[in-house]
Amino acid sequence: MTSKKQTSLNRLSKNSKDIIQSSTNNNQGNNEHHSEERRKTSEDSILFSSYFTLDRHVLSDLISTQLHSDDFIATRTSYITVRLWLMCMFFALSVPIFASFDFLFFPNTEALTLLGVRIVLSLVLFALAYLLKIRAHVNTVRLVMPLAFLAPMLFYVASMMIVSGLPEDEIPTVFSMLPYFILAMLGLFPLTISGGIIVITCIFIPFISYEIFFEHQSIWLLVNSAWLFILFAGISLWLQVGQLSMLMKLYRESTIDPLTKLINRRVLLRLAQRSHEYQQVYSLIMFDLDRFKRINDNHGHAAGDRVLVNIAQVIQEELRTTDIVARFGGEEFVAVLPNIELGEAKSIANRVALSISKQSTVLDDNTVLNITSSIGVTQRKQGETIDETLKRADDLLYFAKNNGRNQVICDHDCSQTM
Repeated sequence: MTSKKQTSLNRLSKNSKDIIQSSTNNNQGNNEHHSEERRKTSEDSILFSSYFTLDRHVLSDLISTQLHSDDFIATRTSYITVRLWLMCMFFALSVPIFASFDFLFFPNTEALTLLGVRIVLSLVLFALAYLLKIRAHVNTVRLVMPLAFLAPMLFYVASMMIVSGLPEDEIPTVFSMLPYFILAMLGLFPLTISGGIIVITCIFIPFISYEIFFEHQSIWLLVNSAWLFILFAGISLWLQVGQLSMLMKLYRESTIDPLTKLINRRVLLRLAQRSHEYQQVYSLIMFDLDRFKRINDNHGHAAGDRVLVNIAQVIQEELRTTDIVARFGGEEFVAVLPNIELGEAKSIANRVALSISKQSTVLDDNTVLNITSSIGVTQRKQGETIDETLKRADDLLYFAKNNGRNQVICDHDCSQTM
């Protein structure tokens, strides 16, 4: 039995190598098709992967979230949610308390009316805070953020209309300064330029409407008020973008491999876990470069680093823009292929293995290095954890390494040997 099993393993190893070697002749048309497809989608690939680099111009990242990764969006949303919830709760509790000052500065009629408006504002802020608590989702934050700043502005308009009949010197300056105080609060959040402009617009419309329709100021006073608002808005927007830039820098430094510019193991596990939670079908490919230690020993770590960069680029180019590629550690890479089943995943892995074997790295002394890879391919099983899926891919990879290297092994291959 042992002899038969060993013979089967050897045959499997040989067949797997033959698949990689024969791909050059049998799949020439397919390779040309994939090359053409990659050329067509090269711009999309650059757009998708450019977020995971440290050396690109960041202006596009600061303007909108279009190029942000889902993981960064989730991270930023979590950061904003905490601050937004605290702000809503603080003002929901403090706004009614300040009603005591209304009774000191204003007649009872105006003070009681202001108390009613304050209670309405407090209830609205409590409701927004509750919504954030029960559903901390990016769409929830996008809804609550402008409402959380629009509500105080409507309170400003209502309160100014209530006290408008009083002499101007009896109205505390804090009432007229409320729009600028709200703009200052907006600077606490790491918003994009487009997001910040949307919220500022929600603040500006009530402000300028009150100035035009209720203040009846001259055109020059109106321009002066608008100019002062724009000045404060610009400072607030600058603070928002500064926070976003800093958050983005810290995120990249903690989640992006500085050598290959791929995401690191931590982010991969987080994204894969999210796919588990959504019960999404995906396959997982684990790559290990064969005899990589010899390159470091014979040519130095700089040569090894150059090889890793080249191989990372090959893997990214061969996969879709929607696939998740990470440097898992050392000379190991992992790719998560959403909505790809095992059979197709193995074909993709064979194609990538062929491209890796064809990739040449030229050193400064004109030495040409070529390398092969051992690859394990598996598909997520219903109900298992991400660690179990990774463990199975790792076992398949080491099966490939222990049985001759330079081959692709998947679940079906191992089952055929038993």
